[in-house]
This record gives sequence, C-alpha cells and structure tokens, in this order.
Amino acid sequence: MISLARSEMTKLLSARSTWIIASVTILGTWPMAWANSAPATGDPSDSELLFSSVPIPAEYQGFDMAGFGYVLVVILAALRAGSEYGGGMQIRTTLLATPRRLGVFVTKAALLAVAIAAIAFVTMTGTIMIAHASGEDRISPWALTPPIWASIGGVVLAWTLTGLIAFALGILARTMIVPLILIVPLIIGVGDFLAGFWDSARYLPTTAGAAMYNDTTTGFYLDPGLGGTVLAGWAVVSLIVSASVFCRRDL
Repeated sequence: MISLARSEMTKLLSARSTWIIASVTILGTWPMAWANSAPATGDPSDSELLFSSVPIPAEYQGFDMAGFGYVLVVILAALRAGSEYGGGMQIRTTLLATPRRLGVFVTKAALLAVAIAAIAFVTMTGTIMIAHASGEDRISPWALTPPIWASIGGVVLAWTLTGLIAFALGILARTMIVPLILIVPLIIGVGDFLAGFWDSARYLPTTAGAAMYNDTTTGFYLDPGLGGTVLAGWAVVSLIVSASVFCRRDL
C-alpha cells in the first residue's frame, strides 16, 4: 500500500497540469481579490453613488472570488480521473502493477482530496487576507475572525468534495469531458440561476456547497450545516458507485 501511495503521489506531483492549475488558481485569484476589494472611486462602500449601496457583511467579503478556483480544481480532478484512459491507456500498467483495484481507487481519491484541500486553503486564506487588507472593513488581515475561518473551511470542503464528485464521474465515464460538462456549468452560474426559481436546485452539489461560505440570511442558500451534509452525500454516493464500477469492469 505504501508503494502504491508513493507511485500515485509521484504521478500527481510530476504532472505539469497539477502545478499549472495550482499556480493559476492561487496567483490568479489573489490579484482579483485586491482589484475587487480596493475602492476604485475613493467613495466608501456604502455610498449611494456606487452601484450597490448595501455592502457585503464583513465576514463574507472576498468569498465571491471562490468561483474562479472552484472551476480549476474541478478541471484538475477531471484530468486526474481521465488522463490514464487516454491514448496510452496508462491505467493498464497501473492495474497490472497493483491488481487490488479498490486500493488504487481509494489512493487516487485520497491524494487528490489532499491536493485540492491544500490548494483551496492557500488560495482562499490569501484571498481573504488581501480582501480585508485592501478593503474598508477594519478587520485585520492577520487576525481573521472565527466566522471568517469557518467560511474558509467551507470553501475547502466545497472544493474538495466537488472535486471528488468530478473524479468519480471521470472514472465512471473514463474521460474528463463528462464531469466538466456536468459540473462546470453549475459552478459558473447555472446552479444559482436554477435555485432562484426552483427550491430543489439548492440541493444541487455546487449550490449546497456554496451555502458553507455565503451569507445564508438572504434565504437563497441552505443552512451551512445542511449544505455541507448534502454535498458530502453527493460525494459519498458518487464515490461508492464509481468505485464499484471501477472494481468490476475490465478497465
């Protein structure tokens, strides 16, 4: 099992896509956080001259930047699931070296989860610190409040669990295309759009996950605990089905 973990970790860390996506996620989100939070006109955030005179509560400022990285980690997960089924069919070599398929599946999923969680934590911690450093809420970027840390944890969980769903779908379909088609549109707005007029859409994976780091007092999202439970349920069911199929089929 240790040799399997080392092998899969080497694959993950030696893939250029892993480092490219991680770098773009972190270095792309941080400047956007500064540009979005810094006052462009010199007017206070509640000025009637601005487009919206209702400021975002301080504990949720900066979390609107989560969508950019959300898409990228789903792409990373889809790549990790579908890459071994490409032209070279590397999955054949993997399964010949390690016939215990469930171990292969669990190891791949676990390492992916750790990678996404690390990317999410670094990205969003830096993003929120930058947002408060450049904003007007007087919250020290070096002394974030417990609710802010809870929301950062919510982003980490949302990205990680959604990434695992994308991974499971990619293994099922043996391609990265299917999870991208099914999940990315939900992240970039389709999920929130549907939730605006269809209450059941709040139980979609990405919309449920967003409840863990958005202002739930608006009535748009589920309770954070319920949202996390719903997203975890989606992830667990997806992984169980995917693992079962992976262990039973030829490749």
